[in-house]
Amino acid sequence: MVSENMLQDLYQKVELEFDEMLPFKYRGITISNEMIKKTIEILEKAPNRELPQNCRHLSKEETPDGLDRELKYALDTNLRMANIISDVLAEVGTVEVILVENEKTRRMIKHTRLIK
Repeated sequence: MVSENMLQDLYQKVELEFDEMLPFKYRGITISNEMIKKTIEILEKAPNRELPQNCRHLSKEETPDGLDRELKYALDTNLRMANIISDVLAEVGTVEVILVENEKTRRMIKHTRLIK
C-alpha cells in the first residue's frame, strides 16, 4: 500500500518539475493524481516492481499484458498512457525506463521499474 505522505510528496515533485498543478495535459493525456497513484500501486505489486510498457492503441481487452493494460483497467479507459506516465515519473526519479529483451521475439522492449 502506498502511503498518503509518499503520494503527496510525489505529486508535489511532479508539479514542481513540470511547473503545472495536477491535473495537467502532457503529450496528449491528462496527468492526474489518480493516474500517478495507480501507476505506483501497480508497479509495487509487480514482480521485481517492473512491468513491460506494452503500449498499444487498442482496447484494454486487446492490449498485451503489461503496465498499459493494467492502467487501462485501473482507470477504466482505452487510452494508451504507460509510456507517457513512465516518462513523467522518470523525470522526478520515481521510476526508470529500461530496455529488456523479449524472450520470445528477442526484440528489446521498454519496461518501467519502480526505484523508490
